[in-house]
Amino acid sequence: MLWWHWSIMGLVFIGLEILTLGGLGNFYFLFFGVAALMVGALTWVSLTEAAWMQWLCFVFFGILSLLAMRKPLQGTGFTREKDEVPVDSMVGEFATVLENLDAQRIGKVELHGSSWTARNAGTSTIGKGMQAKVIRVEGLTLWIQADPIAQEESHVG
Repeated sequence: MLWWHWSIMGLVFIGLEILTLGGLGNFYFLFFGVAALMVGALTWVSLTEAAWMQWLCFVFFGILSLLAMRKPLQGTGFTREKDEVPVDSMVGEFATVLENLDAQRIGKVELHGSSWTARNAGTSTIGKGMQAKVIRVEGLTLWIQADPIAQEESHVG
């Protein structure tokens, strides 16, 4: 292959990595893109003219860079693995209601410093600023019920 074939292939791999960064974020295409660019450079300076040698260098550089640099790059914060909140662990916690939330309606709550969509699973309205207990999680929606202790205190005071 010609040097510019390798260069185009390298740019395509890097472009695929950029497009999948939000989805996969596992840095597979990046290393093979860099490997293709390296083979393109070696071919350009006539160090690898045989096609079998170019492919061998591509596989070698791709695997070597993947093994050497994938783990360090994953620790840089480009991936979401470490930042994900285990939503199942939110069951039983208390969230602050951000708007009046009628029974069986959807609204917003705050939990762990983030705003979440929530459905009031109870039979009464939960007022803005009240605490509500998370009883289950479905996707990104928290199912909540009014905290009975907080409701009693608001009626007394």
